[in-house]
Amino acid sequence: MVSHSTVVILEAPLDSGLYRDALRLREEILRRPLGLRISNEELADDSMRQHFCAIDCGAVVGTVSLRPLDETTLHLKQMAISTRKQSARIGTRLMAHAERWGSEAGFRFIVAHARVGAEGFYLKLGYTPEGATFFEQTIPHLRVTKRLR
Repeated sequence: MVSHSTVVILEAPLDSGLYRDALRLREEILRRPLGLRISNEELADDSMRQHFCAIDCGAVVGTVSLRPLDETTLHLKQMAISTRKQSARIGTRLMAHAERWGSEAGFRFIVAHARVGAEGFYLKLGYTPEGATFFEQTIPHLRVTKRLR
């Protein structure tokens, strides 16, 4: 568990109340603005992921998940921060927690698909862009990677 001021970062086990709140936040921040909903395929993928939530005053204000791609590499996905908290460094705290968890679990690399326009967030945290932009969930993304240890 990580705490900064009133924000606490906790694991959100699948089917827990925290996980359900994270799903609502993902829907609100990542899907609804694109006219999309979280798909059954994404829900199935969630069962293979480690989920973390940032909680402030009892409310989930941030979420991120990790899935092993192989023995050395994690895929970071579903990074969402409540609109009212996007300038509070919660994303940075969630990323630090996810990276630490991955490193302690023995992973050496982490990859993410950053939405074009949000890639600066990842680059400031030491991620390196790879390849050309591509479309995912109807919008352009850029693959970014980071060595964990």
